[in-house]
Amino acid sequence: MTLNKILQKLEKLKITGISDDTRYLQTGELFVARRGQKDSGLNHVREAVALGAKAILAEAEMDAEVPVIVADVEKVFPELLFRFYDFPQNELRLIGVTGTDGKTTTASIIEHLLNQNYNACYIGTNGIRHGGQREKTKYTTLPLCLLVKKMRLLADKNIRHVVMEVSSQGLINKRLDGIDFEVAVFTNLSHEHLDSHGTMENYLEAKKLLFSKIERGGIGVVNSDSPYSRHFQVKKLFTYGIKEKADFKVLNIRESSKYTSFDILTPEGLWEDVRINLFGTFNVYNAVAAIITALHFKIPKQTIYSALKAIPKIDGRMEVITRDEPFTVYVDFAHTPNALKEILAWLKTKHERIVLVLGSAGGKDRSKRPLIGAIATEFADRVIFTSEDPRFEKPEDIVSDLLRDVKKSNYKVILDRKEAIRYAIHNATPGEAILIAGKGNDDYYEENGIIHPYSDAEVAEVALAERKKEIK
Repeated sequence: MTLNKILQKLEKLKITGISDDTRYLQTGELFVARRGQKDSGLNHVREAVALGAKAILAEAEMDAEVPVIVADVEKVFPELLFRFYDFPQNELRLIGVTGTDGKTTTASIIEHLLNQNYNACYIGTNGIRHGGQREKTKYTTLPLCLLVKKMRLLADKNIRHVVMEVSSQGLINKRLDGIDFEVAVFTNLSHEHLDSHGTMENYLEAKKLLFSKIERGGIGVVNSDSPYSRHFQVKKLFTYGIKEKADFKVLNIRESSKYTSFDILTPEGLWEDVRINLFGTFNVYNAVAAIITALHFKIPKQTIYSALKAIPKIDGRMEVITRDEPFTVYVDFAHTPNALKEILAWLKTKHERIVLVLGSAGGKDRSKRPLIGAIATEFADRVIFTSEDPRFEKPEDIVSDLLRDVKKSNYKVILDRKEAIRYAIHNATPGEAILIAGKGNDDYYEENGIIHPYSDAEVAEVALAERKKEIK
């Protein structure tokens, strides 16, 4: 069936939406039975009908309790979405942020700066956020079907600026087919996702796909300190950096108890004493990428200056859990060798001693585990290796991978993550920093196909309360 006829059929059936996944299917919608990498929508047709699907789009006729529309599903799918939802992307100004580390923080700062003059939306690892509303999602980059549906809702609410985290998996899995961006930001590239990409070269090519989606008149924003920066070439490009030559060159970084301050040499002159209420050189990079993006959208310089001093808390990103204790507990999402190294290096400048609690996720890139283990024991004074979403792997096998290249003996293995966190907190000493790394603000723990409610921050808070009772 042709696309026009499909749309006519949907109008006749009074279809209210389109979904290709029963997990977000709503009553009255069309269920598209697509073939995925691990599963097929054909296996979920009965479930879709039970959930209220009003019709099925499939490759061939089948027995179903609702009308079945037959078409070349993959051929018509993107255009079907765009036409059904009336091309919502054309009503939005889209910013995409890609890179191994820093996507969430950079995108969150961009959202915050844009919100000074507009009503902006953030979509990424920390969910969907706009106008004081928050919605959780398990995706960094939403699947195309869900994304277009959300874009229509945003456009109908008169939201015109959307900043999105763009993952390499999202790009290669065609979650952004037909979507173009006004601004594309590249933060950095380091060892990660080689289970999916095979090589760093392939990983780089996946990241570059975002820059091929820059629309006419759009800009690219690239971290010039990344050795991969030269591979990102677009017509209108702005670079930023601390070490290498850049359009926005950071100078004179210093820290106080409240702010990180720095100067920026820009194409329009020197910005002096820029202050952000975040710490670490990695956050300076994130902030400058956000500044360039905000300037593109005509946010005034003084507005940027003021807003950067009041960046809202970014959940799971160097989140401080302690209040009045003589030591500090941080929860952070760092799960790559580079991110872990950057954070530990910063912590060493601020604390007398670092205790690190971490594991490595099961079913993910195994090749990074020895690097993580070696960095952990090199930069932290004490490491507690534990479990982190082992999925279908044995936790002890994951820890064995982490320990493969470890040369020191400054570690302990406690496979139960809750017990590992309790141990670190109950044995904390004054001046110490405890970093609980890997999960950030994740609200689950996955093992053997079962997803359990879980939060590093909540476990830490319980352990802190227990410690206080013991001291009293």
